[in-house]
Amino acid sequence: MNTTDIIGAIEEFAKTSIKEFDSGHDWWHLNRVRNLALLIQQSENKGDRYIVEIAALLHDVDDRKFRKAGGSGAEKIIRDLLNMHSVEDDIIKEVVTINKYISFSSGHNNATKSFEFEIVQDADRLDAIGAIGIARAFNYGGFKNNAIYIPDVHGQGLKSSTVAHFYDKLLLLKDMMNTATARKMALERHNFLERFLKEFYKEWDTCL
Repeated sequence: MNTTDIIGAIEEFAKTSIKEFDSGHDWWHLNRVRNLALLIQQSENKGDRYIVEIAALLHDVDDRKFRKAGGSGAEKIIRDLLNMHSVEDDIIKEVVTINKYISFSSGHNNATKSFEFEIVQDADRLDAIGAIGIARAFNYGGFKNNAIYIPDVHGQGLKSSTVAHFYDKLLLLKDMMNTATARKMALERHNFLERFLKEFYKEWDTCL
């Protein structure tokens, strides 16, 4: 298979693999992350574009937020898929590493980051902030039946409220970007988060 056919097969697998995820982690999220990653790669002119695209499409495989008991695990799933399409071992290793360490909770523990890792991680984090990030946060909060907001409770985790999640994670992401391209994009999206919160509190206080 040529690279175009392999990417097509991975797309079809990715669409199936996230069917039971919430709609904030659906195919459109994967596609946005893929497109953001390719844009960053082109702007930075570093990293292997083929690896970036595959890793972006597979970055949510076996996401622990939706993991079911008895699954075979992300590494096996990714290795089996890419081996089936004769993807080179070094590429498979990198895609597995990106999937394993990309998340906010585990990504910062990975001391050695390839250019490809940095790019895909930036793309995933960009999709968590700005207008789309806000929509995704409240969508997931609804999916988990979390409160929208609990007054005077901040930084207590997503289980506390979706607004608390802004302080736990979303407002921190601007300063965690790896590339200059992503840092520039993140600033605008971060500012939108702050404007949203200002308006949210204004409206909330009006209704007391």
